[in-house]
Amino acid sequence: MPTPTVETVIALVNEVCAHFAAAEVARAMAEHSTSAAEHAILTDRAEHRHTLVNRKWTALVETIRAALPSVAQVERFMPVRPLTNGHVELHVHDTSARRHIVLFTGAQALAVGAHLTAYGAVSLDRTGQRLDPGLPYVKAAPPFVPPGFSGQPDTPDGPPHAHR
Repeated sequence: MPTPTVETVIALVNEVCAHFAAAEVARAMAEHSTSAAEHAILTDRAEHRHTLVNRKWTALVETIRAALPSVAQVERFMPVRPLTNGHVELHVHDTSARRHIVLFTGAQALAVGAHLTAYGAVSLDRTGQRLDPGLPYVKAAPPFVPPGFSGQPDTPDGPPHAHR
């Protein structure tokens, strides 16, 4: 096996991540499906993507071992781990390769995740990369109308607000 390039390793990492994300999205969508048929299709899609994750993970490990046979040890671990007490551990390395564990409450972890996602989206947008091809299709939901309310708002966000 020829020595893999950096691009090869990055491509494999991206494939593992993309398949994992697609599997998680399919599984989440299956939980919110409106019919047994839709649930079955989405569950099958999630299982198929998890199979692809395992195949690509194996290829990634082999590629890393081929590139760095005696230097690198590949571990399957969770860099973000939910704890039973409602906290979340984040396993990180600093610039000196020292290991650290950051402990967040559930609310802090959600806030950090939301901010990282938003910053990542802005960064990709600024470099000209489009996000929508990688996002799953979400069908529009019918508008929510509270009981006893028959009128529709003037705008999607409700009636216009008076200026103060």
